[in-house]
Amino acid sequence: MVRVDMMDPESLHRALQGVDVVVSSANSYMKGSLDTDFQGNKNLIEAAARAGVGRFVFLSIVSCEAASAVPHFHAKKVAEDLIKASGMPYVFVRAPSFLDQSSDYIAKGVKNGRFPAVGDKATKWSYVLTDDLASYLAKAATCANAEINNETIDVGWRDGPKSQQEIADIVSEITKRRLKVRVVPWLVFRLLARAAKLFSELGYDLIQMFLFFEKGVYVSNISKQEHFFGPAPMSRDAITRWAKSQQLIS
Repeated sequence: MVRVDMMDPESLHRALQGVDVVVSSANSYMKGSLDTDFQGNKNLIEAAARAGVGRFVFLSIVSCEAASAVPHFHAKKVAEDLIKASGMPYVFVRAPSFLDQSSDYIAKGVKNGRFPAVGDKATKWSYVLTDDLASYLAKAATCANAEINNETIDVGWRDGPKSQQEIADIVSEITKRRLKVRVVPWLVFRLLARAAKLFSELGYDLIQMFLFFEKGVYVSNISKQEHFFGPAPMSRDAITRWAKSQQLIS
């Protein structure tokens, strides 16, 4: 284990000597600054290229090329372009929305008979579980088949994107709880965006992310996922595992 600072290129240079594969999930989102997402990633990419790293596995975001208005989504596209320009073999694993969060507001709501929803009940987008995503990153790092090099791989569920109403219905069925879907409308986010931009970089980023969901393009194409990582989970399987991890079911 070597502790480094992505804002300190020299520490990265020392750490990367003799390294075969880099797996980067680093970000400063939710920490009040996007320095790591832009300059930190640039420093890491440049240090990895100088060290002759054989594969750079980068955790990116589905449809980030269409999300220039969302700062931390846009940062992923900027980093992807830098990695491509470096000449290193790469694998971009592009994640959609996390069903589980470090502070799981959905699980907390379900425990109180509510399903908190963003924007509307009908717009669909793709989801992933954190543990599944970690598995895909590990497989990308250790895959012996050079065919995976220079691939961009969306990950998600086999039965496609889901609306929040569909997620709520599956959760309700699995947990045997009647849930009231409570929606914060898109209009509220649009009204809040201008004020948030003045007072909170993080708040503005979060609002712009939600408004990006409204476009309906936050959707994974899992064909490469299944080719390289094996069958994608069905939504019910993933939601069942999430419910167990949150002690919503036994």
